Amino acid sequence: VLAAGFAGLIVGAGIYAESLLRGQVTGEFDAASLIKARSLVALTEQEGGQIEIDWEPGDLPEYDRPDRPEYFQIWLDDGTSLLRSSRLDRDLPRAPGLSLDAAISDVRLPDGRLGRALQLAYVPRGPGEDDEDDGALDPATLDPDTDMRALVLVVARDRERLDLLLARMRLTFFGVGAAAMLLAAALVWRALVSGFRPIEAIASQVGRLDAENLDARIELPRTPRELAPVVQQLNALLDRLEGSFERERRFTGNVAHELRTPIAELRSLSEVGERWPGDTETVTGFFEDVQGIAGRMERLVVDLLLLARCQAGVETAECRPTNLRKVVESTWSRSTARASDESPRIRLEMRDDLVVESDPDKLGIILTNLFDNAVSHSPPGSEIRCAASTDGGATFLLNITNPSEPLSREDLANLSEPFWRKDAARSSGDHAGLGLSLVSALAGLLGLDVDFAQEPDGTFGARLAGRVARSAGRAEPE
Repeated sequence: VLAAGFAGLIVGAGIYAESLLRGQVTGEFDAASLIKARSLVALTEQEGGQIEIDWEPGDLPEYDRPDRPEYFQIWLDDGTSLLRSSRLDRDLPRAPGLSLDAAISDVRLPDGRLGRALQLAYVPRGPGEDDEDDGALDPATLDPDTDMRALVLVVARDRERLDLLLARMRLTFFGVGAAAMLLAAALVWRALVSGFRPIEAIASQVGRLDAENLDARIELPRTPRELAPVVQQLNALLDRLEGSFERERRFTGNVAHELRTPIAELRSLSEVGERWPGDTETVTGFFEDVQGIAGRMERLVVDLLLLARCQAGVETAECRPTNLRKVVESTWSRSTARASDESPRIRLEMRDDLVVESDPDKLGIILTNLFDNAVSHSPPGSEIRCAASTDGGATFLLNITNPSEPLSREDLANLSEPFWRKDAARSSGDHAGLGLSLVSALAGLLGLDVDFAQEPDGTFGARLAGRVARSAGRAEPE
């Protein structure tokens, strides 16, 4: 396409230049014919109705030569032929009318050659007159009451040399244009090959990538400015893929770890129960332990399925006006059903009539996990604060804060990663590390903004922001 475009530009420029030069060369040819015509006009005089032409054969050799002669012919204004050049044996073509302006046209000369004729009309000057226009007067100014006569002069020359010059000029333009087009095509091809070489290098490096070497990055010795954003985005994509695959590996390992422990416990209980089947009290205790272990495994599987549905975009939500305080109170009561005297206490700071737009069931799951997290990481006997407010418009803000052990910025960034725990040894089996992952996934499903932060004094806070119900009508009972 580029080569064709350059070829079009070259052809267009060549046609335009050839047209200008052809007009200039032809104009110079016609100017020479006009000079010859003016010379013949200057040789003509009239007096008393008599025309005198001061010309004899041999004075102008171009009209007398036997080889490729030029021609001229003079007529009176009534069409009577007055004079011909010596080599002219028939009338030259003549246009009707009298005009001092030269009329130029292509003609066929008497000997068959192609020629170019110039015709003009004039009134010969009288004896002793001095006229700026070589003695010629305009026939339009001729007084009919006088005996002055107008003449018509036609000068004809062959145009073979003109045509030869024009042909050579066209051939030159054609040759130069063809060479320029070939050179342009070669330069375009070389430029494209050189320009696409970095793309080939990128394609080659991308082709060598797989799941085993996602730590590799696209590197070019000299990255062209146009390709720098592509390389940056490819490397950013590889960063994200590497992180995703790493999280996937950790997820697989964590799932295996979370399931291996309860399975090992079940196996141990079954082996012990098999050895002492007659100890009814011990076997009954074993079954209670089995029930607890099965409950933990069931919660793990249920949470994993819910998280997978949210991440796959197949989980649905039925948002409706919901009384936020009622959901918070019922969720807290379920979370502290087995609380002891040393369990953290909650302090609610929210209006009784605050109605939000949400799915009460899924909002309850979010609050359950936030409360469980707060209870698990708060010192015994501490206070958990749950405050809700509105901005006076269509947005509410819910903050759940509790004292906690220090967390780094990296820890805060990993809170919503499945199975992540600050305790890398995973010594506690009470939690699998899916709570805050579910909070983030369900918050996205409900259109809530969730954020985790820690104040300098060690207070950990989970913030939820969402929509207030448009109508403060009857809220869905909880």
